[in-house]
Amino acid sequence: MKDFLKQVSVYGILPVVGKFAGFILIPIYARQFEAYEFGIVELLVTLAHFLMFACNLEFYSAIGRYFYEKNNLEERRGLISTGLFLTVIATLIVVTIAFLYEDRVVSYYLEGGNYKQEYRISLIWLIFSAFYTYLGVIPRYEKRPKVYVAINVSSLLVRLGTTILYILVLDLGIAGVLYGHLTGAFVASVSNFIVSYKYIGLHFNLREANRIIKFSTPIVPGLLIVGFWQPLSRSIMANYFSIKEVGLFAFAIRITSVLQMLNLAVKLAWNPMIFENYKKESFKKDLYKISKSMGILSLSAVICLTLLAPEIALYIGTTEYAESGVLIGFLSLAGVLEILRRLRGFGPLIQKKTYLLSLNEFIGIGLGLAMLVLIGSRLGLVGLGLAFTVPPLIKYLQLVWYTEKNLKFNFFSYQEVVLLVFLIGTIVLNIIGIAWYFRITLILIFAASFIAIFGKHFFKLKKREENV
Repeated sequence: MKDFLKQVSVYGILPVVGKFAGFILIPIYARQFEAYEFGIVELLVTLAHFLMFACNLEFYSAIGRYFYEKNNLEERRGLISTGLFLTVIATLIVVTIAFLYEDRVVSYYLEGGNYKQEYRISLIWLIFSAFYTYLGVIPRYEKRPKVYVAINVSSLLVRLGTTILYILVLDLGIAGVLYGHLTGAFVASVSNFIVSYKYIGLHFNLREANRIIKFSTPIVPGLLIVGFWQPLSRSIMANYFSIKEVGLFAFAIRITSVLQMLNLAVKLAWNPMIFENYKKESFKKDLYKISKSMGILSLSAVICLTLLAPEIALYIGTTEYAESGVLIGFLSLAGVLEILRRLRGFGPLIQKKTYLLSLNEFIGIGLGLAMLVLIGSRLGLVGLGLAFTVPPLIKYLQLVWYTEKNLKFNFFSYQEVVLLVFLIGTIVLNIIGIAWYFRITLILIFAASFIAIFGKHFFKLKKREENV
């Protein structure tokens, strides 16, 4: 438990720095670029991130799955080197095709204009990004989170500094943004190569390549649909909801973005821990303690956030944003469900049934789209909140059911049920609209109950750990 929380806290630094870097660059972009140029930057960066899926094809996920099954350095070198060869081959194919279709991409995707140079820079950036993304998982599976975070934070800061240099000093315009990304990717590639050089060699094993491809490629369709979900959902919202409702949603999603950062930190720490320990006798017991503790803590924090949502919306925003308090509750619940799904829905990864992960995403996102179109606009903000909360719930139930059934786990917790009912109640109270003093009273009652009931639970866990 301590080891997991320590790794989550270290990995949590990375999304915070990423948010900070993005925040610093926004006013620079806004002052240096016209809206049209800003749009070109966004299109090129989005395209590079999309092509990254085709370059990596989730090969690094397979490396993590099989890393701990290797008994010595030589076997791990063969596995990682084979995956690196597959990444290089896939990247060369993607970049070659993208280069051959350069004229069409510039003409149709970028709506013409003289942007061939910028497009080619983005392809070079793509090559280095594919390289460092693959090698970057090795420190994670070596359980060296500080090294992983140090490399990524350093590359982010280099990207931030060089982007400012290229734009403000050298006046390179749009190309300066891409050169900044390229410089950061180059630094990350070199750093990851130095850290992981002992695993890299001229090894290519057909058997390992087959195992890697079979494990990783079924995950890709699910990741692609997740990538499409954000722009597609925003497009549907623009057609079925008022601009004001879309704006309230955008505000609420930023308030609850801390849960996305926690989800990323859990992802980076959790998979290596599962793959290394799932065969140990104590795994089920340790997993239950971690899962239950994370569930109680995250649900409790979200209950307080939901009860204070109207005040948060009012004081961080203005009176115009007060209505977004309703959405903050729904989106907070969705965020907790995503975190718990990651902690408990690992069955397909262990059993190498990775196609189920893609199927899970298709079902959840398909349901979300249907709810947005069919019932969302009829219920206003409540419908919008339900459309973004019910799909994570369905995805959670599917994967947790599969894990419990096939790996003989039991994640049920009475404490979580009580907290979940309380959270749903707070969301309903926000929808109805109750006075601030009543909500503050509920927070005090909840805090006292939490200390009295769940404090005893955590004290027992700590006592057991000390005895062990």
